[in-house]
Amino acid sequence: HLVKIGTTLSPTHPVNIALKEVFEPQIEERTNGKFNVEIYDSAQLGGEKQLYDYTRSGIIELTALGTVMWNEVPMMATPDFPFVFRNVEHARKVYQGEIGEEIAQNLESQEPLQFLSWHPNGARVFSSSEPINSVADFKGKKMRMPNNPIHVRVAEALGANVVIMDMGEVFTALEQGVADGQDNSMSTFRQEGWYEVQDYVYETNHMVSSIELLSSNEFWDTLTDEEKEIFEEVALETSDRSWDLYEKSIDEDREFLKENGLTVVQPTTEDQAKLVEAMDPVYHWLYKKYDWAEDMIKRIRAVK
Repeated sequence: HLVKIGTTLSPTHPVNIALKEVFEPQIEERTNGKFNVEIYDSAQLGGEKQLYDYTRSGIIELTALGTVMWNEVPMMATPDFPFVFRNVEHARKVYQGEIGEEIAQNLESQEPLQFLSWHPNGARVFSSSEPINSVADFKGKKMRMPNNPIHVRVAEALGANVVIMDMGEVFTALEQGVADGQDNSMSTFRQEGWYEVQDYVYETNHMVSSIELLSSNEFWDTLTDEEKEIFEEVALETSDRSWDLYEKSIDEDREFLKENGLTVVQPTTEDQAKLVEAMDPVYHWLYKKYDWAEDMIKRIRAVK
């Protein structure tokens, strides 16, 4: 049985490495070769929205993708709530713990999908052409943000002017000064070559976004109980591998940027508190929009 996994991620992304090194060989081995896993990376089978729809409708068996479904499944917007995670370790604990399980069940209750495991998509940081070392430094800066209401409000709450554009346009916009900066994970920043046209990184980790490994119910329902158990176990092992790889890559990416002449600043405890405080209008908006958000944020913050 062919099991196709579609992702938009590059082959060097921790999630794709983990799928290749753990998921593929383990599924094949533990099911005695009954399943042949094939990974289609770099959007070979389509963009995230297409992959999501293909998996929902059973055209492909599995997908590993970001939170494109937050419109249909509001709780999947949680990974984009700003500064709810203290750091990457905290985020990993939350995702792999009972809150992650609860969000997964919420998705499963609404969609024809099986939620297999949470993976890292990266901690978002800000880059700019001029130094940003505090909340005050965002004032009036033209920041490129993705077309997502939470992200846009975060930049506005920091006092920046928002420029919305697609990923493909960012390099030229930064180079020509159409945008002064942007936010993404350091790994994306490195892969996209933006370090060639930016000098400063403010390592805010304001969102630790996720990738979800999902199976279509159509495929899931063809599995025996024993096979389901194998898929679930292997998915969790794959999650562990991708988080380990990602945590290691953060230091490597930071070093790479410094070697390429960038200044990387980590907020002090005091500045971190000011950044969180600046998010008040964003939180109020989220609490109004989602009746479960306030309780969710409290519980995430309580995870030690």
